[in-house]
Amino acid sequence: MMNAKEQIEKNTTEYDEARLEEALDILMQMRAVDKTKGYRRIMASVNRGTCRRRFILWSRYAAIVVVIVVVGVIWGVRGRVDRVVPVMQVQEIVPGGMKARLILATGENVVLDTLTLETASIWEAGATIRKNGGVLTYENARKEEVRPMEVMYNTLEVPRGGEYDLVLEDGTRVWLNADSRLKYPVVFPGSERRVMLEGEAYFEVARDTNRPFLVETGVQSLRVLGTAFNVCAYPDEPDIYTTLVHGSVALSTGGQGHECVLVPGEQAVCHVHNGSFTVGKVDVSQVAAWKKGLFVFENQNLEQIMLKLARWYNVTVFFRNEAAKTIEFRGNLPKYSNFRSVLQVIEKSSYVKFDVKGKTVTVSI
Repeated sequence: MMNAKEQIEKNTTEYDEARLEEALDILMQMRAVDKTKGYRRIMASVNRGTCRRRFILWSRYAAIVVVIVVVGVIWGVRGRVDRVVPVMQVQEIVPGGMKARLILATGENVVLDTLTLETASIWEAGATIRKNGGVLTYENARKEEVRPMEVMYNTLEVPRGGEYDLVLEDGTRVWLNADSRLKYPVVFPGSERRVMLEGEAYFEVARDTNRPFLVETGVQSLRVLGTAFNVCAYPDEPDIYTTLVHGSVALSTGGQGHECVLVPGEQAVCHVHNGSFTVGKVDVSQVAAWKKGLFVFENQNLEQIMLKLARWYNVTVFFRNEAAKTIEFRGNLPKYSNFRSVLQVIEKSSYVKFDVKGKTVTVSI
């Protein structure tokens, strides 16, 4: 698949060849003219003398003009001096990267991927925030100075086409996937550690037997002490997926009364419409592969797959046929691959077709 630069060079070469062919065609037409026959026809209809001299003079001028035009065409093709060649600009779709926006409790917004300073401080909450590449770390918290009424919440927003890592003040590490946001206290107060998630995140919770760690995802709430798990809770999907890597997780759905406890290797699917759970065994390494730079699709339908790709590559997807949504695909794809290469792999593995125009993808069968 050609990139934008290669496409421009190809268009320029084709333009030059067309102009050169046009110039040579003009020369061939000139050579094909029967000059003697043409001359006799003209001279038969004019008088010899003044008209003849005018005709000869005009013919010479015309010949000079034609030669100048042809030479100009050839010169323009060969030299292309100060010429702007019209080409079709190709918009390249690139994979996501380390992008995020930090919304402070004061309402201030900090775009982390464009921030040149490595450190920033929030004195009101008694913590220092340190940015190091794609990791945001809260450290040096002075908990003795924080009263319950002074609890301040920050929000880390990761856009479509982004990802970011966060280390909370208790040492818990969170990997946030594309189109996700996490709201959390700068310093955890009281007897619990509570955060609010929208989107997908992988948690490695620092163990603290005195303060359980709680993750709120709208309908679902989960409670842990020290463990590693993945939560996928996008508002545009009908289910919430919680996958336990190690430790223990207790899930509940608030007032609806549904509860379940997971053991390592299990995944709970919370059905948002009624709050019930479906629990089953899964390969946890495949579920969490996204944070290691890999898409793993295990018998997922095309609608689910395109949702993930749309978030990561920041594109809009339309299905021309409803039947295309149910087609299942199985395979592994590197997250940082060229988007069109990813689509080609899916096309070769099924009978779907993708039409890409700008940042819009149309799927058909």
